[in-house]
Amino acid sequence: MRENVDVKRRLAVLVDLWNEIVGMWDSGARVTRDRVIEMLKDAYRRERLSPLRGASMPEDIFEKELISLYVVGKHGMGLDQQYPELFDSLFPDIIRYDEAVRILLTEEPEKARDKISLLLGSLDDNTLARMLRVKMTEVYFGFSDHRALINLIKAVSKALPEKERLAVKYARFYIAFRVAEAIASGEVRDRISKEALKQALALETGIEKGVIPDDRYIEKIASEVFKVPRRITGMVLSHGGRQRRGQGKG
Repeated sequence: MRENVDVKRRLAVLVDLWNEIVGMWDSGARVTRDRVIEMLKDAYRRERLSPLRGASMPEDIFEKELISLYVVGKHGMGLDQQYPELFDSLFPDIIRYDEAVRILLTEEPEKARDKISLLLGSLDDNTLARMLRVKMTEVYFGFSDHRALINLIKAVSKALPEKERLAVKYARFYIAFRVAEAIASGEVRDRISKEALKQALALETGIEKGVIPDDRYIEKIASEVFKVPRRITGMVLSHGGRQRRGQGKG
């Protein structure tokens, strides 16, 4: 497997941004969530990076992308221990999502349901998708194994059976994202290995229907998020069939 250049670039940008944020905090400057979001936008524009996402670009994508900053700051730099007040100020919601992830992965489904209901209040699709994004981001940056995300998706289905549709959509998004990432890194270089990865990931989810993304969705992520040239996606992806709506949530 080739070195994932995209991960290295994002890590470098986020570490530099953290150094700037910590410098501001240490100097006594006011560090607000809105200010950090603008700093994140500026840093991504300079480096021509796209937020981690699916095929769509929602208006609140950079608010969601704060999760990347949180994950790198916590797991890559240990800043949650060094600057707990800064973390509490910038990421009160993400800290709750992180705790909800822990609960879902360690508690029995019925008990987990009660606890995360109290912790998160609203259990709407957007809240749960952001919670899943925390673990997905950890996986992307190499701080967690992908099986933990698969287990989390299964745990959502068990603890919140009425949200099974969301679990299927997120599993589909993750498979598409993972295949697009593998194309970008050179891990997947032909249609046979692409199909093998799609099928293997789908099998791991344990979800029988609706979880395998079509290639148009994968191409959208590969080209727009990972900037893979079309000459490469054209060799790996087929384009038969129309893209379904609502392929997944990033």
